[in-house]
Amino acid sequence: MATVVIKDAGVWATGETLEDLSVYAMSEGAEGYDVDEVRLCTCAACGGQVFGLHGDLEEQAAKRICRGCGAAHFIADSGEYWDDDRFGIMVCECDGDGDEEDFNLAVGYSLYADRAGIRALAITSRCVACNRLGHWDDWMIRTGDLGLLDLA
Repeated sequence: MATVVIKDAGVWATGETLEDLSVYAMSEGAEGYDVDEVRLCTCAACGGQVFGLHGDLEEQAAKRICRGCGAAHFIADSGEYWDDDRFGIMVCECDGDGDEEDFNLAVGYSLYADRAGIRALAITSRCVACNRLGHWDDWMIRTGDLGLLDLA
């Protein structure tokens, strides 16, 4: 298990609301493509919107852990590529509350022109402690499955 930190790149984008995170996700794109749909992550078990984020950048897989109830959820098709022995804990450079920070998360989806499938996705975040907006990872979707829109 490794820790991945948003690196200081000078001036950071910040946002105070979930709407700011949606706008940021749209502006960042996914694998070089425009984002057509954004889904804010919400826990299906308790409705919470604050999460820890674990990821495997090499395998392009991510799992969010609800801070309200502890429920874990793989983002999109990440469960197919997940390895419990190989993941990083995503943290913000502000080191908000220690080892694992709290984030609001959004997934931006790039759709094919006919909107019949997903081309790529990107995971973005807002640190609850400092409001920094971050772009964690993006990847192409192998299957194009539109059902992944509901698995943010």
